[in-house]
Amino acid sequence: MKDLTTTDRFWRGMARYLDRNVLRLIPSQPIVRKLFAITAPLGSALPRASTMIRKPDGSLHIRPAGIARDAPVLYYLHGGGFTIGSPRTHAALAGHLAAAAGMRAVLPKYRLAPEHPFPAAKIDAIAGFDALVANGTPPAAICGDSAGGCLALQVACHARDTGAPMPAALGLLAPVADLSGDIASRFEAAEDEILIPPEWPERIKDVYLPGMARDTPEVSPLFADLTGLPPTLIQAGSGEALAGDAKRLVEVMEDATLDLWPGLPHVWHLHAGRSPAADKAIAQMGAFLASKQP
Repeated sequence: MKDLTTTDRFWRGMARYLDRNVLRLIPSQPIVRKLFAITAPLGSALPRASTMIRKPDGSLHIRPAGIARDAPVLYYLHGGGFTIGSPRTHAALAGHLAAAAGMRAVLPKYRLAPEHPFPAAKIDAIAGFDALVANGTPPAAICGDSAGGCLALQVACHARDTGAPMPAALGLLAPVADLSGDIASRFEAAEDEILIPPEWPERIKDVYLPGMARDTPEVSPLFADLTGLPPTLIQAGSGEALAGDAKRLVEVMEDATLDLWPGLPHVWHLHAGRSPAADKAIAQMGAFLASKQP
């Protein structure tokens, strides 16, 4: 934590004292979703001179300055506990990551709970990938944060199982990998969970997986066969609750590297363009993705 800049400490404090309380005190996911739609773009900045186009299907296509129109595609799945977030809330993160990787980004829009519980998000994430393959632009990399990291793993498994073109690399930011068991207790026991209160994952469980078994391969990637997937880099805050999921993933995946960052909140990368720590982590992730391309 001693290496954090003043700006990084500001965003860390916002996560601990403002965002955490919002997640704890507001039980309505649609209300939190509306708040996040306003605040997320304000806390980040797209790379300068990026081209951003929203397609009729709701997906967002971002081409950073200097990236060719036919550059490889980075397929980015936004996080938000399967209940909040959108391509727009994560546009800056994906744009900076695409720029660092030398790619153009595609962020699909997927349905959210409680209006659309499991498996709606998974179906939409896979459909977006299949559409890119059908159009002759199979993703060179699949990335996602938190819930989006869960979806990214599910899409990669789908590609493997169906014989679709496999991306050359995966990039996961504090991915959700195990939705089973006493999730609230895992968050309460986390050494330094800055952002997410125990109440939040409990609400997610109730609205995203109402009455469903959560220890199945279909729901929780850690119970799935994760062999045969591309080289993967996983970043997470060293003290956050989901660092546990990240560590377990590295143990069962064939080619996965864990990169833990001390003193930072869950998916600090969301402050891309406004936080040195976010920009540094994204640059490292982008370099990894680029290094795995043929």
